[in-house]
Amino acid sequence: MDYSSETERKIVQAATEVFIQKGKDGARMQEIAHRAGINQALLHYYFRSKDRLYREVFKNEVSRQFRDFFNSVPVTEEMQEFLHSFIHHYIDKLHENPQLIRFILWEIGSGGENFPELFQEIFDSASKISPQSAIEKIKQAVQRNEIRQVDPYNLLFSIIGLCIYTFLAQPLLKKLFPEIDFTANEFIEKRKEEVFNLIWHGIKP
Repeated sequence: MDYSSETERKIVQAATEVFIQKGKDGARMQEIAHRAGINQALLHYYFRSKDRLYREVFKNEVSRQFRDFFNSVPVTEEMQEFLHSFIHHYIDKLHENPQLIRFILWEIGSGGENFPELFQEIFDSASKISPQSAIEKIKQAVQRNEIRQVDPYNLLFSIIGLCIYTFLAQPLLKKLFPEIDFTANEFIEKRKEEVFNLIWHGIKP
């Protein structure tokens, strides 16, 4: 996002770092001002409250990541190709941007009040794919007998859940399975194929 001043840009950059590290509740405006190299009065001049600044940071980070993801998935009628691309791009995006996971966790923990409006903005901004378009693709694939009869909503929930689980649960999984490097490229590549194969062999005719 473009900002009207260098000071505003520095504030948002500093706030992003602090919110990612400490979450909304743990962040302090004084620390954000210090990192931005300004006094707290100037910080409040640009952003009247921590809530307002958090919403700006959250909107920037999450919208950028999800727009990049949705626009990277190829538009295709063929369900197997679409599923493969969706899973691979989604897991890659999560792997490349661990801060996205942190924001999702902080937001879920606080009740997720910023999600509905933010995602509506994202999907209204000319993305090639959205949850509703993904649902339509699944329905069309069922009608063409390309996949078996499935509930499209539950299938989409399962795809998203399988993709994101190892990232959300990573702190716990590291303790349970210390022999696995969950950040290694080898693990990520294998995970992508395992998720795709599990889903595809479960829905193909």
